[in-house]
Amino acid sequence: MDCRDRFAVWLVELVLEPVRALRENGSRGSVTVRAACGPRRFDVTISRAGSDYAWAFREVAAPRAAAPSEPLEETGAEPLTDPEDAFWAAWTAIETAA
Repeated sequence: MDCRDRFAVWLVELVLEPVRALRENGSRGSVTVRAACGPRRFDVTISRAGSDYAWAFREVAAPRAAAPSEPLEETGAEPLTDPEDAFWAAWTAIETAA
């Protein structure tokens, strides 16, 4: 594993830290993290209701860039049983849409 791969893994771990914490903080709540897909940026929200997790994302402006005129956004239809699974489902949808 080269330095670039280690850096990428470290960044993913930083993004997933609050998502993982959602599993431990009670019966309801949500967390929003920023993710990048190429030059585009997305706010990914993972919400918890009981033992179910849902995801949604919305495209936002990248640093020093204009806001997107028609931002991509989507909400998952099926509840998931793990917050990380919800994040990766959102990420797959981002990659498909972007």
